[in-house]
Amino acid sequence: MSKIKVAILGATGAVGQRFVQLLENHPWFEVSALTGSDRSVGQTYAEACRWVLPGHIPAYAHEMTILPSEPGFDAKLAFSALPSGQAKEIEPQLAQAGYAVCSNASAHRMWDDVPLLIPEVNPDHTALSAVQRRVRGWKGFSSSPTPTAPAPA
Repeated sequence: MSKIKVAILGATGAVGQRFVQLLENHPWFEVSALTGSDRSVGQTYAEACRWVLPGHIPAYAHEMTILPSEPGFDAKLAFSALPSGQAKEIEPQLAQAGYAVCSNASAHRMWDDVPLLIPEVNPDHTALSAVQRRVRGWKGFSSSPTPTAPAPA
């Protein structure tokens, strides 16, 4: 089975770095694009990123070139670590262009047709992506996944 190509939006920030770290050697996803701010576009990830997590920058990302957070990168899915202000504008553009966008930002969480996903609790909410495509005329979709909190002890 071939892996799904994914982009990490806002890859140089702390949340983006966590995505970079978590997606290293992932069995389903291949990181094919990293995006960043205007000041980091064109630099390698290692040049642009001040790594703040334990350990080192994963080898796969080290020499990847930072791209702008706009349509045109080679991926089907974008994991967004953009700040909410940027996400508010950029994520709908990407969804309209055909990317599936899973956002960590709060910018669209209250939209009626954006699923707030907790996979173990409400996987049926993914059906809202079809509503988005129909109502908004998007080729892709936007969602806001919520990580599951650890169970109380």
